[in-house]
Amino acid sequence: MSGASESATAPVGLPGSELEARRVALGPERRPLALRPVPPLDGIPAKRCPAGHANDLEAMQCRLCGQAIGVATPIVDVPPEPLARILLEDGTAVDLDTDLLIGRSPSAENGTETLTVAGRQVSRRHLLIEVRGWRLRVRDVESTNGTFLSRQGERGRRRIPDGVTAPVHLGDTIHFGSRQALIVAYAP
Repeated sequence: MSGASESATAPVGLPGSELEARRVALGPERRPLALRPVPPLDGIPAKRCPAGHANDLEAMQCRLCGQAIGVATPIVDVPPEPLARILLEDGTAVDLDTDLLIGRSPSAENGTETLTVAGRQVSRRHLLIEVRGWRLRVRDVESTNGTFLSRQGERGRRRIPDGVTAPVHLGDTIHFGSRQALIVAYAP
């Protein structure tokens, strides 16, 4: 068998010698199964804790109940659900399950939710909180007075440049105009 014909029949990722070893192991009367394409996922890949809560693939413990998640836990496809909740200093709470545009008079398209917030120095369209799988990001959308981020456990706050996205974690505080929003865990 020539190298060209062998590589033409080898499944992706199997060098010719490994393919031949599989054929020998299976015997002449059996053939390896054909590889089928994997259908795309409709939701978000996740690992479930023993209580059934969906979590990030890299999580070692559940984001909701704290139970351990084993390394060998199977990956499942789950529908999108709120990843976190923001709490404004006036008590307003919003669950983050899709992108959220915040401002004095925000207008958005493409399924982005909006939150109207009054306040000194809050721009019409001030900031966007993006939900990407199991990750949150914040982006200033050309506000006049800027968007700032305080990390949990760190002193001070840093400005997020216009159009730049910054990762946001549970416990972080987003400052915009005279307002602030705390990112907290989602609790159903």
